[in-house]
Amino acid sequence: MLHPFTYSGTLFRLLLLPMLALWLGGCASLPGIDSAPGEPMLEAERAQIRPLDDAQPAPEKDAVYKMLLAETAISRGRADIAVSNYLQLANELDDPRIAERAVRVAIYAQDLEAARKAAERWIQLQPDKLEARQIGAVIYIRQNRPEQAANYLIQVLEAQPSLGDEEFRALLGILLREQNRDTVLEVARRIRDRFSGHAQAQYLYAVLAAQSGKNDQALEAVDRALRIRDLPDAHALRAKLLIKLNRRQEALQSLRKAVLGKPGDQQLRLAYARLLVDMKQYDKARIEFEKLLQRSPQDADLLYTLGLLALEAQRFDDARRYLNRLLKLGKRRDEALYYLGRIEESQGKHGKAIEYYRQVRNGEYRFDARLRSAFLMARDGKLDEAIAALEDMAAGSQSDGSLVRIYLAEGEIYNQAGRYRDAIRAYNKGLKIAPNNRDLLYARGLTAARINDLEMLESDMRRILEANPDDAAALNALGFTLADQTHRLQEAYDLIKRAIELDPDDPAIIDSYGWVNYRLGNNDEAIRLLRKALTKMDDPEVAAHLGEVLWITGRKDEARRIWKRALQKHPQDPLLLKTMKRLSLN
Repeated sequence: MLHPFTYSGTLFRLLLLPMLALWLGGCASLPGIDSAPGEPMLEAERAQIRPLDDAQPAPEKDAVYKMLLAETAISRGRADIAVSNYLQLANELDDPRIAERAVRVAIYAQDLEAARKAAERWIQLQPDKLEARQIGAVIYIRQNRPEQAANYLIQVLEAQPSLGDEEFRALLGILLREQNRDTVLEVARRIRDRFSGHAQAQYLYAVLAAQSGKNDQALEAVDRALRIRDLPDAHALRAKLLIKLNRRQEALQSLRKAVLGKPGDQQLRLAYARLLVDMKQYDKARIEFEKLLQRSPQDADLLYTLGLLALEAQRFDDARRYLNRLLKLGKRRDEALYYLGRIEESQGKHGKAIEYYRQVRNGEYRFDARLRSAFLMARDGKLDEAIAALEDMAAGSQSDGSLVRIYLAEGEIYNQAGRYRDAIRAYNKGLKIAPNNRDLLYARGLTAARINDLEMLESDMRRILEANPDDAAALNALGFTLADQTHRLQEAYDLIKRAIELDPDDPAIIDSYGWVNYRLGNNDEAIRLLRKALTKMDDPEVAAHLGEVLWITGRKDEARRIWKRALQKHPQDPLLLKTMKRLSLN
C-alpha cells in the first residue's frame, strides 16, 4: 500500500471538520437534523448515523451524509462501502481533496481499479499536483499498465523548473519499491528514451535492469550514463555488473581508473576498496582503506575493516592498534574484543585470549567467544572447567541451534582428550534435541569408528545419506571405514568413487580413493592417488598410507623418507607410529 492508515474517534473528527466546513458554510444544521443548543454540529450528525446494516439511502446530493457514511464504514471494517461512497463524491464534487481521499481509501481497500478512477479524477481537478500523478503512476504500475504509468511520470519530470539529479533519485526510490519488475523496467525504458540526454535517466534504467537480472542491458545503460556524465554511483554499479558477468578483473580496472580520476571521492574509493576485499587482494585493499581513514580518522567501520584486514594478513600489531582504537572510541566494542581474543589465541596466548573473550557481552560474537574460551581451557588441560563452562551455556540457551553447537563442542573436546564414549554421550544429548542433525550424526559416526563401533558409524552415515545421497563427506567416511576395517571392498570402492565424483579436489577423499585401490590390489593407482593427496594436504594419516603402499611394493627407502618427514612434524601421531610398528620399523 502507498499510504495505509487507521482511524480513531479523534482523528475521525479532525479529518471531517475542515471538509464539512466547506459545504456547511454558516448553516447551523442540516435539513432533518435537530442539534441541541451548544452541541457541536458534527457530534449531532454522528449521533444520527444508524448502524450500516440499517442505514437508509441518503438523497443523491447529500454529500455530507455520504462522507459520514464512508468514514463510519471504514471504522467498522467495511472498506467497500467507503470506497463506493468516496468515489461517488469525487465524481460529484469539484474538490481535489475529496478525490485524493477517495484515492487513499481505495488503496487502503486494495481496490486498484477504484483507486485508478479516483486518481484520474484527482488529476483532472488538480492538474498541477505532482503527487497526484506520482500516485496515479504507481497505481498503473500495479495494474501492469506501463504506458500510462510512464506518461504520468514523464509529466512529473517535465513539470520540474530545473530537472536535476534529485528528481531522478526520488523517482528511482519510488520504482525500486514496486514488485512487478517487468512493468517497472518498461516504465524505466520509456523514461530513459524520453530523457536520453540525461545521465541519471540512463542510470535509473541501469539500476532497475540490474534488479531484474538483465545485467547486459544494465551495463549498456550505465556505460551510456558515463558517456554523458561522470556519475560516481554509476562506477560502483558498473563494477558490480561486470562481476556478475564474470568480468571481475575488468571490474577492478574500471573502478581503479575511476578512483585515479577522482582521488578525493570517498565513496568511489570505498567501492574500490571493498571490491579488492571481495577479490581477496587484501594488501591492496588495506592501502585503500588506510587512505580513507586518513580523511575520516574516527570512522569506526574503517577501523574495524582495517583491523580484520590486518588480522587476515597476520599483521597482528597493526590489527591490535586498529582494534584498540575502536575500544577507545567506544564503538563496536564487542567485535573489537572478540578479534583481539582471536589474535591472542592465534599466538598461543590462551589466558589473554580468554580474558578478551569473557568481556564480549552482547552481539553475534558473544556465543562464539564463550565456545572458544571452553576450547582453550580444554587445550590447557582444564577439561572439567571447560565442560562446566559449556554446561553453563547449555543451561542458559533457549535456541535448539545453539544447543546443537554446544553439544558438538563438548563432543569435540572429549574427542581431543581421547574420551570417546563421553563424546558420544555429548552427541546423544544433541540428537535428543535435533534427531536428524547432520553434523551431530557425522561427528558421532566418526567417533564410533574410533572405538570400532562400526554398526553405529554405518547407521549414522546412512541416515545422513538417506536425507542427502550426495553428501560427499558421509560417502567418504563410510567408504573409507569399510575399506579399512572390513572385507566389503567393492561396496567401499563404489561409495568413495561417488564421493570423488562429487568433490574431486578434496584431499581426504583422494586419500580414501587411494587406500581402497590399495586394498583392492591396484597398487600403482593407489600410489598415484596417495601422492596427489599428500601434495594437497600435509597430513600424517596420508603419509602413513602412502608409506605403507610404498613399503609393500618394495620402495622401502622412499617409505622411510616419507615417514621420517611426517614424524618431524607429528611425532606423536598414533596412526603413523602404529603403521611403522606394524611394519617392524619402530
